[in-house]
Amino acid sequence: MRIILTVIWAIVLFIFTCSVNFNLLVQYHIINFQLNPSPDWLELVKLDFQWYSHDWILRKIGHLIGFFILALLASNFGKYKSAFYLSVIYAALTEILQLFFFRGGRIYDVMNDSFGILLAYLCCLILFRKSSRKKRNFNLVISTNSNHVKHEEKKY
Repeated sequence: MRIILTVIWAIVLFIFTCSVNFNLLVQYHIINFQLNPSPDWLELVKLDFQWYSHDWILRKIGHLIGFFILALLASNFGKYKSAFYLSVIYAALTEILQLFFFRGGRIYDVMNDSFGILLAYLCCLILFRKSSRKKRNFNLVISTNSNHVKHEEKKY
């Protein structure tokens, strides 16, 4: 089930990142792909930050959250560390593919996506390390108690 959810989420990210008109997609639910056979590769290195634009900031937050969720799903909440690397590769791939769909792929978006993936990794590390530490301590207590019982049995 996790794999199916991951694939569905990756497709959703692809649709959101490669649909020609993001506003049409969000407002009217129109998915529109147009193939660009000769993309402008210089688009990747443009630094066209638009900090004054509310829409631009929301899209960047969407990038971060979208890839945060992808990393959580793909890694099964931290169980598969290689999934974090694969998520970064997918982030780079979506930015490159945007160039082929008349969208502007940017390196800084890959960095933003990677930051979301890093946050997912750190959350998994913090949250699930504590639960595995509790399990380890619980197992240690059980094994210590069972050893203690065995020593007492040997005395009699």
